Amino acid sequence: MTQPRRSRAARPHGRAAGIVLAGGSGTRVGAGINKAFLPLAGRSIAAWGLNTLASVEGVGNLVFVVRSEDLEHARFVDARETDSPLEIITGGETRQESELLALRHLADRIDSGAVDTVLIHDAARPLISHGLASAVLHAARETGGAVPGIPASDIAAAGPEQTLATDGELRRDALVRVQTPQGFHAATILDAYEAAARDGFVGTDTASCAEEYTDIPVSWVRGEETNFKITYAQDLLLAQDVVSALGLRTR
Repeated sequence: MTQPRRSRAARPHGRAAGIVLAGGSGTRVGAGINKAFLPLAGRSIAAWGLNTLASVEGVGNLVFVVRSEDLEHARFVDARETDSPLEIITGGETRQESELLALRHLADRIDSGAVDTVLIHDAARPLISHGLASAVLHAARETGGAVPGIPASDIAAAGPEQTLATDGELRRDALVRVQTPQGFHAATILDAYEAAARDGFVGTDTASCAEEYTDIPVSWVRGEETNFKITYAQDLLLAQDVVSALGLRTR
């Protein structure tokens, strides 16, 4: 029997766009499909983050970036698992190329001012909270760029031959573990990515490209320990435990 299509409310008007990247694979999780489409408490991993971004006031468009071989999975997520319609596009060979393609997809709306801010999020971080996503959007609009981060108090500097450094140069109180979504002024980050493409620059994340090609200060807001990335099978088991413990909804 064919499952009925989900009824969905009209998208609220908003000048921010959410971009969710699902270009990974399931190899380290031990799955035969892209991990973004593995089930987590009744719906796919990707659907959790997509629905959270959709719930944020001010987010008006959702762009879902997937591999060409995952288009069928993405269409199922759009039709059956999300509360708002998705704009599905295929990504590139790298994370940065996928981000650039998403920004180009929005370019006309960015140029016209219909989209003023973008939130770029990893589909593999399903448990991003509404409050954190909203805080990143607010901070990005205040400063031009914002990322969530967790103070990295558990990091030590490595010394030679598998020893720990003892010179005290590493200030652990000055380090944060960066998460997503990362929010930026849309026109500025689009220009930065186009410049990076011309130069062949490849950064580790959106913030690194912003730091290289813009003058905007990238602020950080306090992230959440539950906003972890699913990389290995045990991460998925932990996510299932978090969903159960917090009583998060599955629909």
